[in-house]
Amino acid sequence: MHPDTHVLLLDVDGVLVTPPEWFGVRLLREHPELTREFFQTAFFSASTGKSDLRTHLPPFIAALGRTQTTDEFLREWLESENHPNTPLLDDIRQLRASGWRSYLATNQEAHRTRHLLHEVGLNQVVDGEFASCTVGYRKPDPEYYAEVTRRLALAPEQIVFWDDSADNVAAARAAGWQAHLYIGQTHFGRVMSGQGT
Repeated sequence: MHPDTHVLLLDVDGVLVTPPEWFGVRLLREHPELTREFFQTAFFSASTGKSDLRTHLPPFIAALGRTQTTDEFLREWLESENHPNTPLLDDIRQLRASGWRSYLATNQEAHRTRHLLHEVGLNQVVDGEFASCTVGYRKPDPEYYAEVTRRLALAPEQIVFWDDSADNVAAARAAGWQAHLYIGQTHFGRVMSGQGT
């Protein structure tokens, strides 16, 4: 791996951002059926760029028995997950200083993608994003990896990818990427410095 010939792609949730609890997990605990249906339908649509999440939120908020506005609910959601993995971000800054290009490779809808970039500050450590809402497919769909490879205009083996999901890593490897399961900052540092696998 060398920054002159390879690029670094990074998952967000569980890698670059590590909140104590995901907002969706809390909702699933409090309202399992409603939340499961919402994420399998409305959120899936928004996270593949087929719809705007905001249009789905008013009926969902009402079904949850909440009195929040769409803006209030969305703000609570986004801010509750604003927990950047600062030590890892410092490592990525060092990699970028040595010439690495880096991109987000994440399943996200458009509002959280913007929040991650501009409020959480991930735009300071990446050159761009391949969020599922932008790509049109979600990991681990093989089409996601094929489309990102096409947009980068690189050979698959030039893409170094980190994700905390074994399924996403397996699909990336099947697409020819150099994919690694993220288990912590120390392992990440060893692999990126050529001292581990």
